[in-house]
Amino acid sequence: MKILAALLSVLFLNLAASSNVKESCNPAECVAPDCRCFSQSPPDGLHPEDIPQLVFLTFDEAITKTNMVNYSSILHNRKNPNDCPVTMTFFVTHDSNDYTFTHQLFYTGNEIASASISHSTPAQTWASKTVEEWTDELGGMRQTLAKFANIPIASIQGERAPFLQTSGDVTFQAMQKSGLKWDCSYPTIKYSEPAAFPYTMDYGFAQDCQIEPCPTSTYPGVWNVPMIVLRDVEGHTCSMADGCANRTTTSEEAYTFLKSNFNSHYNSSKAPFGVHLHAAWFLEKSSNLDGYLQFLDDLATMKDVYIVTVSQGLEWMKNPVPLTKANEFFSCPKIAPSKCTTRNCYFEDPIHGNEIVMTSCVPCPDVNPTPGNPFGEL
Repeated sequence: MKILAALLSVLFLNLAASSNVKESCNPAECVAPDCRCFSQSPPDGLHPEDIPQLVFLTFDEAITKTNMVNYSSILHNRKNPNDCPVTMTFFVTHDSNDYTFTHQLFYTGNEIASASISHSTPAQTWASKTVEEWTDELGGMRQTLAKFANIPIASIQGERAPFLQTSGDVTFQAMQKSGLKWDCSYPTIKYSEPAAFPYTMDYGFAQDCQIEPCPTSTYPGVWNVPMIVLRDVEGHTCSMADGCANRTTTSEEAYTFLKSNFNSHYNSSKAPFGVHLHAAWFLEKSSNLDGYLQFLDDLATMKDVYIVTVSQGLEWMKNPVPLTKANEFFSCPKIAPSKCTTRNCYFEDPIHGNEIVMTSCVPCPDVNPTPGNPFGEL
């Protein structure tokens, strides 16, 4: 966690960072659903007051028994204005992940995305990984999730780079090889007031580059979901809500932090508002969870706010219906049930010698899955 905190502190983000803003995207030629120009205004000429305010609640790293308790409390009886359950996106890594909980979350309507198999340190090594290494990590985790959580591989469409450290073009090339459709790894300060909307990479990377290297090529049809920075009480910025310099110490501070940042979206462009977190924020202080839940209670009173998965939000970007049609557009997910029989799998850690426990929905693999061996086969 110290390494993670150090990296996140870097994301108090340098305003002097470079920008690759593209001016050449022509909305007449870049047409939905396959293409969407970068913009700080709602798509298709809609006005902010006429669109739903989308909220993305995302969590990084393994789904465990400890954080599943918090996830359950967040999801319990929470509904969108159309009486459908709120949903969240989980960027999952392999070590310590419970694939039965992963299965449970998916089949209650939440989204499962890839955040690599190893999530290895130091963070800086991810900047120089090859296409093959990224494919083994991101695409491999996609395969591991599908098999051991027993969920459709086609449903795993997104990824987030470990520690938000990509290799620029290399990472996007690996995404394409792995069948992944969108990335949510790149923070933006320059395009946070008003906030930018998701866009496709048909005309390249169109935001400020906060964590180099950033992509310089084009990737038609691949979506980039900007991580709009949050601002703490003193105006310091952070891409993850648990990474701001001024730590919240009470539930009121946590609530105010989240609500003030939400208001900056809601009162301007109404671009999707992301609360990107590591569940350890709730363990740091229980008051953080209390403030988080209070914030969600507040949103539940607002008839134009929909808490949806990132992929649901991108479907809206492809077909941006007005608020009057949002209830039907974000209809309750119909997911056919799938079997999950809990199995505890035991392996010896070849480096440290301790026991590794993997909880799976399907028969145990021969060995612990690793990059290059996502199914754990001998």
